[in-house]
Amino acid sequence: MSCRAGCSLAAVRWFALFAFCLLPFAFSSAQSHPEAELVVTNARIWTVDSNHPTADAVAVIGDRIVAVGSAADIDAWRGSETRVIDAGGKLLMPGFNDAHVHFIDGGMQLDSVDLRDAPTPEEFRDRIARRAARYPDEWVTGGDWDEEKWNPPHLPARDLIDSVTPRTPVFVNRYDGHESLANSAALRLAGITAATQSPPGGEIVKDANGNPTGVLKDAAQGLVDRVTPPLTHERRLRAARRALSHAASLGVTSVQHMSAAYADIEAYEELAERGELTARIYVAPPLAGWQDLAKIGVRHAFGSPWLRIGALKAFADGSLGSTTAYFFQPYNDAPGTRGLLAGDLQPLSRFRDRTLGADAAGLQLCTHAIGDEAISIVLDSYQNLVDKHGERDRRLRIEHAQHMAAKDFDRFARLHVIASVQPYHAIDDGRWAERRIGSERIKNTYAFRTFLDRGVKLALGTDWTVAPLNPMLTIYAAVTRATLDGKNPNGWVPEQKITVKEAVEAYTMGSAFAEFQDREKGSITAGKLADMVILSDDIFRIDPNAIRDVQVENTIVGGKVVYTRKPPAGRP
Repeated sequence: MSCRAGCSLAAVRWFALFAFCLLPFAFSSAQSHPEAELVVTNARIWTVDSNHPTADAVAVIGDRIVAVGSAADIDAWRGSETRVIDAGGKLLMPGFNDAHVHFIDGGMQLDSVDLRDAPTPEEFRDRIARRAARYPDEWVTGGDWDEEKWNPPHLPARDLIDSVTPRTPVFVNRYDGHESLANSAALRLAGITAATQSPPGGEIVKDANGNPTGVLKDAAQGLVDRVTPPLTHERRLRAARRALSHAASLGVTSVQHMSAAYADIEAYEELAERGELTARIYVAPPLAGWQDLAKIGVRHAFGSPWLRIGALKAFADGSLGSTTAYFFQPYNDAPGTRGLLAGDLQPLSRFRDRTLGADAAGLQLCTHAIGDEAISIVLDSYQNLVDKHGERDRRLRIEHAQHMAAKDFDRFARLHVIASVQPYHAIDDGRWAERRIGSERIKNTYAFRTFLDRGVKLALGTDWTVAPLNPMLTIYAAVTRATLDGKNPNGWVPEQKITVKEAVEAYTMGSAFAEFQDREKGSITAGKLADMVILSDDIFRIDPNAIRDVQVENTIVGGKVVYTRKPPAGRP
């Protein structure tokens, strides 16, 4: 991290102490106060602070909250230079903290071909053709296709797109990221033929004659990735800026970038030095490089309030949609497979050695696990490191934790593992998941209610680009569980619904806890970072089905307004 980042961290700590010293006076209008730089008043504030859950106004100096209370209390903090935002009685909350994103990919997606809503194979082909014609010298990437929208659903193949891309390489991914389609031009560059064997943890899908169809699953995607032109630094910066602007428009003030490349971190650091970050970023590079961080003494949550490192991302399996999530029992609709263990777990002894080494170095572990046996294997490994290194505040995480074995809920809680979950996946997968794994396994699928009832901490996110970054869709999904096809208006596996308050807490304090930052952000509390969002409607009072349509009015990060849907009321 830069000297600027380190110096700012020291300043922040000094100011936090200053702010807490002022806290006893925050609710006294008779007391003389320093002048606030920002006051938000006439708001309906949900603080996510159990000591003071509601308020009407908040005062900010620098990047910190200095007072929270009634409008009369906070009026004493106004001065001639104070910017005042009149919220017009609207809901003010802590900014959303997305616990699992692929942020640079998200920015790239905003500039790439969009296949997610392509309703037919023909439209899929035509969109790729238009992109290739517009940029004939560039690979066609991105996509996020979803074959479940086709009637009947079936995987695409290279012969669908070869005729419209004879010389342009195409490598477009399924929306879950665990499956991609390459055209013949891309397969040639990668050297993939009928004789090519599938790598451990992956599959080269082949037709009845043994020829590759173009579909590559999980680790097999790397065969094409290695010949795909790398992003230039400028292109990466552009993607980061696009992602930051998009996040600000949605009230997302913090993100946790999983599987971040070192080049991504370099781009973030440059933007931080320029003062261009408008969301706080915690990066988790791949577990395989844990020694890079350990050698220089980096531990969990190292860095500044804007950019931190110290977490590591691993993969235990694939995804349900690609039939690569790893289960104890075979898939109902693909009885020849139980899924695939990811390359990080092959062999399992190497995964255990890496997690032990990373844990000994004080680094945080975040492991993708979706199928019930994959989750169980990760819990075994986490238990192993606790047994060897003893109890401490590790904040171990399982990313997704989608399909649990009933026997593992109590173990999840006993090991204090955080469930980093993405509710939108539930209303997406719920269209077809039961066909894939059956009615019994479905009972413990996206089990948010069971996790909370067993004392497991939830951290909410989206897995953007796999799902939309919009927090309103995430909360709507967690609360209603109404599938995207409209066939489950009362909720898919409705017993796993959670309340709006529980979802908001998991999206703010829960996500902050998951990155060791719950003392710094996650609630509207004096002394914490002034990251807040004003919403167009009160999501605690409206019909839950209307939550998905709620808009962000203002996004405030570190006391600065970084997004305004319309000019705020009040004086500047």
